[in-house]
Amino acid sequence: MLLPLVGAISMMASVIMARPFTPDDLVSLPRPGGVEPSPSGRHAVYSESRYFAHEDKTHQSLYLLDLKTSIVESLTTPELGESHSEPFFLDDDHVAYLWQKAGEDVAQLYVADIHHQDEPYAVTDFPIGFGDIKYNNARKLLTFSSLVYPDLDTLQQTKDKDAEIKKTKKDTALVYDQLMVRHWDHFVPEKRNTLFAVTLEKVDNKYQLKNDPRNLLKGTGLQSPLYPLGDASNYVVSEDGTEIAFVSKISSRDNAWQTSQHVYTLSLEEGQSSTPAALNDDIPAASSGPAYAPKSGRLAYLQMTVPQFESDRNRIVIYDQQTKTRVEVAGDWDRSPSQLIFSQDESVLYAVAEEYGRVKLFAIDVTSGSITTLTNDHAVSGVSLVSETNSLLFTVSSMNHPSIAHSLDLATGKLHRHGTSEALKSILAELSFAEPEEFTFEGALGETVHSWLLKPPGLDLSKKHPVAVLIHGGPEGAWEDSWSTRWNYQVFASAGYVVVATNFHGSTGYGQAFTDSIQKNWFTHPYKDTILGLDTALERYPYLDADRVVALGASYGATMINYINGHTNRFKALVSHDGIFNTVNAYYTTDELYFPEKEFGGPAYEPLARITYERFSPSNFAQRWKTPTLVIHGGHDYRLVDGEGFAVFTALQRQNVPSRLVYYPAESHWVLNHANSLKWHHEVVCVVSVFIAVLGWINRYTEHTSDQDHTNEAPQFTVQQWL
Repeated sequence: MLLPLVGAISMMASVIMARPFTPDDLVSLPRPGGVEPSPSGRHAVYSESRYFAHEDKTHQSLYLLDLKTSIVESLTTPELGESHSEPFFLDDDHVAYLWQKAGEDVAQLYVADIHHQDEPYAVTDFPIGFGDIKYNNARKLLTFSSLVYPDLDTLQQTKDKDAEIKKTKKDTALVYDQLMVRHWDHFVPEKRNTLFAVTLEKVDNKYQLKNDPRNLLKGTGLQSPLYPLGDASNYVVSEDGTEIAFVSKISSRDNAWQTSQHVYTLSLEEGQSSTPAALNDDIPAASSGPAYAPKSGRLAYLQMTVPQFESDRNRIVIYDQQTKTRVEVAGDWDRSPSQLIFSQDESVLYAVAEEYGRVKLFAIDVTSGSITTLTNDHAVSGVSLVSETNSLLFTVSSMNHPSIAHSLDLATGKLHRHGTSEALKSILAELSFAEPEEFTFEGALGETVHSWLLKPPGLDLSKKHPVAVLIHGGPEGAWEDSWSTRWNYQVFASAGYVVVATNFHGSTGYGQAFTDSIQKNWFTHPYKDTILGLDTALERYPYLDADRVVALGASYGATMINYINGHTNRFKALVSHDGIFNTVNAYYTTDELYFPEKEFGGPAYEPLARITYERFSPSNFAQRWKTPTLVIHGGHDYRLVDGEGFAVFTALQRQNVPSRLVYYPAESHWVLNHANSLKWHHEVVCVVSVFIAVLGWINRYTEHTSDQDHTNEAPQFTVQQWL
């Protein structure tokens, strides 16, 4: 009887010791990256970063995962403030990675012995920064990207030109003759992302560069990865190392209002043509995700077909290099994959795609187009084929945990979860998380709409509890069963709020027609779905307090928050992060014009499109605003500029509506700095007992009562005044 008693005591202790998940936990929790397998498939390597709030420093280290035992051990331990990133195997015993040392401007490529028999050593001494590294074992070919001047050839020439400009240029003027001027969080520079290739060799049992890096895109007018958010997924090297395929767009003024970007191939062999060949430049829409077949050299990629529409369905295309023909695979599949990878025998394409609030892994028969679902839960990312073990290696995250490595045995279909670092494991063991629930209801257009609900751990169901309605951005996006370091459901649930997160019309993962339905309907169907989702939750879950409901959103979600403020008083407090006040002004100041032009039916200066802009502009209803609102904006947000946030705050203040502005001068559309993220969460939501800033501020208003407007119908707007 002793052992069961001890077990029971242990279980009780673990329950008692579990504590709520706080903003401090979110910011300081180790963040694992993607996993890279070794050539034999025995090991994998990944980076993991961790923030230390007291020192206000981050360090990023490497971990080695044994794919047979699932044991994780530390591979490198940099100093606080340093980072080891982008790891990959050179061979079964050696891992290469970027080491950013404290006080140095440029990270260099280092090599570490996984058996710890030798000290890490440097392979590169490049004069400027580089990244997006890939390694081809067949030819020992290292490819990477760097931001360089398009008319120059070498990394050193860009370094020299930077020094000359710094020495001779006295003014700070930026001069532009065409759009884009700004993109995401940067003013568009003269430099362009460019791909380079260099061969490695082993001398005295150490890797070193065999030659100087070769600029692959000089004189082509192309750039890759795509600036500023492109990454290594924008290009791929063939298995035999003889060719590279990449996604690019030719720089021109219409980049601001067109999504056209194409797949190009380029020979990597000496003496071959250095002119990239476009595979699909006849299609004026976006393409992405090139993936080579292992043996035949066929190339798969993702193709949109609707111009200007960044949320069109990604179709799967295979290009045959020999016949110069394109074939669409699984053309009737109503999902939009984000990654493709061939099976070893090339008969199957593995695809990652959103579906019903998850990100799943699918197998697609290349010949028949038949679809098999390989994973059903949570969110899959970063898939690699491990041909030696006939398995797939990837990470899985959920609402309850960050990314964890998993393997899928392709012969048995068995999914295996691997271990984590001790640091991550020990912290997760201390925490209690809300278990996600989901419900559906009949929403706009009489169609089924899906919602998530998370209640605080250990909730007393006999009492009433406040509700936090989360409204996602995009708007073509979705609330998914995945981990987020920005909008994390668990933070709000642990603060005592029952979270309701509805995937309204316009969300992704429910079919393209569902996504497309938001076009010219920004606050008709989505607004109705959001209100109906709340009403359904209040009806089905009696412990929700209808008199204490708050709503929060970012980007499109914040724009709906601003719109809600003019159409219902049922929310006791609102949080508007980086949203739109005036849709017309936002059109003229945003970086990517194709987005509003597609969403609203054209440029804002066209009379018919102007009707739609005005219909859904929160500014036209500002005179009705009454709900206490927290406004947040970033100074480097060039998607929705900070003037929109200032305008929201001005409208609130001028009408004496209780309000607060939190402004981050150096943040973009997202708050990424760790200390700023911590402040953001303390401002927006924090454990109730720690009455800090806005959680106390929000809770203040959830104690108030006011007249409520429970209208479920989307508000009507008289468009004649805009004719």
